[in-house]
Amino acid sequence: MDAFEPERQRALDNLTSAYALGKITLEEYEVRADRIQKALSIDGITSQVADLPVPAPATSSRGTAPLSSRRERTPDTLSQPGSYLIERRQGSPEFLPCIMGDRKMVGDWLNSDSATSITLMGSTTLDLTETAIPPGRLKIEAIAIMGEIRILVPRGLPVRMSAFPFMGEAHIQKGVEQRIDRNLPYVEISGLALMGSIVVKSV
Repeated sequence: MDAFEPERQRALDNLTSAYALGKITLEEYEVRADRIQKALSIDGITSQVADLPVPAPATSSRGTAPLSSRRERTPDTLSQPGSYLIERRQGSPEFLPCIMGDRKMVGDWLNSDSATSITLMGSTTLDLTETAIPPGRLKIEAIAIMGEIRILVPRGLPVRMSAFPFMGEAHIQKGVEQRIDRNLPYVEISGLALMGSIVVKSV
């Protein structure tokens, strides 16, 4: 186990926040991140972010109310101003069934870095615009059987779709960012649309 993992992760999160705020370029981000990963001492890690601002605590999209208290606040909590929040997920994977009904996941609902949505002859909306997004990959397994799953993402959050449509549709609407940078948050959607639909929309 890496003895410096907590310090290394905090430094990487600080670096991600600085890049999101436009304080450093992508090239500089990549160089510093590589040095942090290879550093063999705490000083070697912290020296890469010593000149960067400390991330502010994450707030709601209104900028004042705190996020749900159901998750412990840690130094890893980051803010992505103007688009979406970034916060480390530590809960259990979300399981979201919907059978012949209408289910809407809105607000600060995401509790981990993965979710499974199964919709049978119904409608499910997964709204990611007001919940904090985990750093790195958010994996969503979407299964729509004679129903629909709509995934709403904030502008600028990249999405990759590999869901398979069988007598149905699975697509990303125009305007959704699809260029993935694995060092930054992104959504990966897999699954099956069987005589149903899985649609991703940017709002």
